[in-house]
Amino acid sequence: MKFVRLLSLPLLATALLAPLSAQPVKTPVIKAVEPSRVAFVNSGAFSEPATGIKQLVKVLQGLELEFSSQQSELSLLQEKLRTVAGELAKLRAEATPNTKAIEEKQTAGLALQQELQQKSQAAQQAYGQRQQEAQGPVSAEIGKELHAFATARDITLLFDLAKLGDGLIDAKPEADLTADFIAYYNAKHP
Repeated sequence: MKFVRLLSLPLLATALLAPLSAQPVKTPVIKAVEPSRVAFVNSGAFSEPATGIKQLVKVLQGLELEFSSQQSELSLLQEKLRTVAGELAKLRAEATPNTKAIEEKQTAGLALQQELQQKSQAAQQAYGQRQQEAQGPVSAEIGKELHAFATARDITLLFDLAKLGDGLIDAKPEADLTADFIAYYNAKHP
């Protein structure tokens, strides 16, 4: 009886597993990947006065000139605030500090600090808005030209090094197309 049970166990296993092994084994479909060409540009170099994109440099210089008076005013306010802080420190260092003079300098310093903060925020907001108005069309054109540049050179992936930060660990110098793109753009948009 034991012999029959031992003999029937392998037959039963074979009978149960036979339909499974008769089915064809499905192999995973592997999609063929074409070789890719990868390159990068550094958009930070686009704004360099000597070697950058001329259109962009011109816009940035115009913005700098346009907001130079606000920058001068903010620098003057910062200097006045430093002067008040220095005078306040001298008043406090006296052997017999004049509390009324100290309070007046503190009040004047706080008023200057608030004025500086308000004018600085207003200038930053105005500059940001004006920069978007002036630089926006040039940046859009640069984006279009980058796409055309990459397509013409059959580049599959084009990275911007300025936006990657420390994301790019190593690359061959031949993969840097910054100077080539700047020359390409400046030739098309003199």
